[in-house]
Amino acid sequence: MLIIFSKSPSTGNYESIIEMAVKTVKKREKVAILHIQNSCITTTMDKYCTRLAKAGIDAYVLKVDCQARGLLEKVRRNVEVIDYREWVKLLMDKHNKIVSWTA
Repeated sequence: MLIIFSKSPSTGNYESIIEMAVKTVKKREKVAILHIQNSCITTTMDKYCTRLAKAGIDAYVLKVDCQARGLLEKVRRNVEVIDYREWVKLLMDKHNKIVSWTA
C-alpha cells in the first residue's frame, strides 16, 4: 500500500491514517508513505520519522517539493528523497493499493 500525503501536518489528521498503516504492516503488508506538497514538512520531524521507521513503514518525499520549500537539507536520513520517475515506479511497480490522503 502506498499512502500519499499532501497536506501540512497542522491541517491534516495524520494520526488516524498512521494507525491504519501500522495495523496494515502488522498484517505483513508492505506500506509506504509518499510526502508531496506541504506534507514535506513532516519529513523534517524526528519524532514522526522515527515512528514510521519503528513501525516498518517506508517514507519517501518528492525532491522538487522539498526544494520549493527550502527543506531538502532538513529531510531526515530514514526518508528517501525521490523524483517524479521514482514516484511512478512506486505507483506502477511496488504497490498494488494507493491511498491519497488530502484531508
